[in-house]
Amino acid sequence: MFASLGRALASFFDPALWGMIVKALLLTIVLFVVIVVGIEYLLHFLPTLGAPWVNRAIEVLAPILTVLGLLAAGGPVAAMFASLYLDRVADAIENRTYPGAPKAKGMSLSTSLGANVRLAGAVILVDLLLLPAEALAPGAGEIVTIIANGFLLGREYFELAALRHLEREAADALRKRNAGRIFAVGLIVSALSYVPFADIIAPLFGAAMMVHLYQRIQREPAK
Repeated sequence: MFASLGRALASFFDPALWGMIVKALLLTIVLFVVIVVGIEYLLHFLPTLGAPWVNRAIEVLAPILTVLGLLAAGGPVAAMFASLYLDRVADAIENRTYPGAPKAKGMSLSTSLGANVRLAGAVILVDLLLLPAEALAPGAGEIVTIIANGFLLGREYFELAALRHLEREAADALRKRNAGRIFAVGLIVSALSYVPFADIIAPLFGAAMMVHLYQRIQREPAK
């Protein structure tokens, strides 16, 4: 797991990958800006609500709450955009780091995007279900959420890496045999998703880690 972490960090400083990483980040930031500007524009059409100060308070608070909400949703949104570049990022990593590995058959855009939409929905649902626990038991609730998201993120990101090479049945069997290491990587990505701004790069970082982990597992002697 630590070897995969180190190689993923090295990949992020590879000039060959920076173009795709920057594009994914820019798409996420552009979406955030469009949403904030759109809400600001719509507020101009808001009728007077009882007293002028009410409207003024809404105008001040709405952008702040929107930005906070977007930061909280940064991970799932970034994951959806990262799916557009995941295959190319994985190809670049495998071509440069594992030139002798079998060539991946790749995934269709619909498969990749569908998997990430499913992942984003699952993470949001888990976060909503565990929100009362976070409110009633600060600290412990966040830990439970990170663990739950770590399981989901590890499972989905490993599948995205493995399905480039294997059929689903083989990918599922490989994931089950290496559940502990996959969960550990998922925990790292889940923890990063709780850090503002780091949550934007967490999907691509998680994908890079899983590509390295998959390749490492494939090189290990069969048990």
